[in-house]
Amino acid sequence: MSAMAASRIYARYDDSRKLYMPESPVVSGGKSGSYVFERQQVFSAGHTPTHAFDEHIFMLPLGDSAVPFTSRLNGRPLKGLIEPNRFRFLSAGDTLSTTWESPLEGIFVTLHPDVLHRALEEDPSMPHAELVSDVMPHRDDLLAHLTLAMQSYLLAGRLAGAIFEQSLLTAIAAHLVNAYSRGRRRSKGTTLTRRRRALAEEYIRQNLTRELNLGAIAAVVGMSPHQLARTFRATTGQSIWQHVIELRAREARRLMAASPSLSLSYVARASGFESYSQFIAAFRKFFGQLPSEYRRTHRR
Repeated sequence: MSAMAASRIYARYDDSRKLYMPESPVVSGGKSGSYVFERQQVFSAGHTPTHAFDEHIFMLPLGDSAVPFTSRLNGRPLKGLIEPNRFRFLSAGDTLSTTWESPLEGIFVTLHPDVLHRALEEDPSMPHAELVSDVMPHRDDLLAHLTLAMQSYLLAGRLAGAIFEQSLLTAIAAHLVNAYSRGRRRSKGTTLTRRRRALAEEYIRQNLTRELNLGAIAAVVGMSPHQLARTFRATTGQSIWQHVIELRAREARRLMAASPSLSLSYVARASGFESYSQFIAAFRKFFGQLPSEYRRTHRR
């Protein structure tokens, strides 16, 4: 029986946000803006296409048997066994797809990144702790204990009260930071946090065909232009403008593949390039051939 049916886990698939698992959970609950808890029982093999979460999420598999799986984490292939009592953790913003080969049961819990800040009593203006995904099943006895305690609390109809719930949530959040954090105490902004990088990249994608300027991008992520330029390069290995040009080149290739009859000059303009020559140079740099050569070799 569901403890709070209105609380459900949603994932992002391309540009849409949908229920992560459409089946009704055996147990569900949560607290708006903080966490969602679902215990799910899936009665067949299945597949989730590439998706991401706005929150951190972990899975505690239950049952008696291991389930073979294959996944792609940020494009990297992985395979193994989803074993009972061995966690899988996905950090907010990372992409994952998974195929499992037989029925499975498990508990899924999401936590909003702000919860980690509050759990550690950090300054909310500081960058969020960067957590590293670990979707290869691994043992974590303390997290298992806390997760099952949360389940017991929900099944009992929250009788222990809000203070108990908040204490559990704080303990889980603090443990996630300790177990999955990477460089949380780096010196003043030497690299860009995953959250700010995602904000910058999303703004660039949405405005790819317009005139972009560093000040506007920096304002979106709450940094100075100089700080953004420095940390973006330190994080990605390329300048923010190199990143813009690469995305425009990829958009041009997408347009050419989708509509082979488009003129190359139109593709250049539609992809946001300032000039035709810039389009030619960028395409050759990132794909090793001229646009005309690409078109000839990919004609249908």
